[in-house]
Amino acid sequence: MENVLHLDLHALIPRFAALRLHDPARLGRLKASIERQGQLVPVVAVPEAGKEGRWVLIDGYRRREALQSIGQDLIWVDAWERSVDEALLACLARGPDRPWEAIEEAALIEELARRHPLQAIAQQLGRDVSWVSRRLSLIKALPEDLLEQVRAGRISLWAASRILVPLARANAKHARTLLEKLQQEPLSTRELKRLYERYEQAPRAQRQRLVENPRLFLKAVQSREEEAADKRLAAGPEGAWHHDLRVLGAILARLSGQVPTLFAPTQDAAERERLAQAFAPAKTQFERLEQALSEVPGRDR
Repeated sequence: MENVLHLDLHALIPRFAALRLHDPARLGRLKASIERQGQLVPVVAVPEAGKEGRWVLIDGYRRREALQSIGQDLIWVDAWERSVDEALLACLARGPDRPWEAIEEAALIEELARRHPLQAIAQQLGRDVSWVSRRLSLIKALPEDLLEQVRAGRISLWAASRILVPLARANAKHARTLLEKLQQEPLSTRELKRLYERYEQAPRAQRQRLVENPRLFLKAVQSREEEAADKRLAAGPEGAWHHDLRVLGAILARLSGQVPTLFAPTQDAAERERLAQAFAPAKTQFERLEQALSEVPGRDR
């Protein structure tokens, strides 16, 4: 620590608050801890240039919010005699003792990149330029309103980057509709992943209904799956046997129809050999099944 002070909360300027993630659960735990034990770790701040007695808050936004919410007036500050950019770089480079969310790193790097080349930022962080570029691409891939939802804790970064951004690239209107619905009625990450998997498989007309009523769609899918599970339970292993053999028979019929084309004399000899070898494991399983059936006591042969 460089220079530990107790300052009035109002002396801190939360310049980068909009770049930080809001996590109500973690904030609640921190508030409870501070109420029991007080502030254990100081925040980091640097003097605001040209403003006596004012400090730019660099790290410790959640601690500041927790203290403010429980009515505290003073905050324990590690006051660094550095520029804002130097302090941001030092905090980002601290590593395991200050785990940053990827989107927070990306936002702060984007802030620094307005004034410094990527090479210089990478060098200060002990990273290569490609890592810095990947972090920047993470935040640039997300539209501003979607970023706001992530920072507010209403949508996870995983859901934003893995589902909403790819969906926006494919169909911006559908992504906007789904985002609006999620703001009204949030889905868990698991539900959203399942919804997106169904969207990928759905025909166009169904996709529109899916994003307009995601909760209703998931309930319908769950209902169909439960109905199918009930049928499987009622049918028992005997029903599963008949079902699997029907499916297998259909597959075998399709494969038989492909033989004249795939094994035609004009086909490349090496490719025909590769296809024949692919059949060998399946043939072995057929032979094992036939052998198992032949060994059943009392079965007519």
